[in-house]
Amino acid sequence: MKQLGPILLPAGMVWSDRHDVACVEQTVVRTLGGRPVIWVNPLRGGMPITLVAQSDAAWLDRSTVEALVLLAAQPGASHPLIWDQWHFTVLFRHDTPPAMTAVPIWPGHDRFTATIRLLRID
Repeated sequence: MKQLGPILLPAGMVWSDRHDVACVEQTVVRTLGGRPVIWVNPLRGGMPITLVAQSDAAWLDRSTVEALVLLAAQPGASHPLIWDQWHFTVLFRHDTPPAMTAVPIWPGHDRFTATIRLLRID
């Protein structure tokens, strides 16, 4: 099952950046003498999650797109995301707009491809 808040998502949606996320943050600076000073920390939360409904795998209907737009329009609201056996708490990623895009599969049609940009916060 794939679900964002109360909204069921199509089974064919793809989590496009699922394996692109780093779990360690590293900062490197050099001293005046040229030696590196390295800080390393594990990342806890803040993982980006990008869900994509592609034209050859999954479409969203108009009512689902409208419900997602309303969900994304709630400033600071967190939502449960169920993705198969994983459960996360997420926010829409408004820091790199747009948080969601939906494009009809052809003009005037009620089926859409979409990209939903989320941020895991738990």
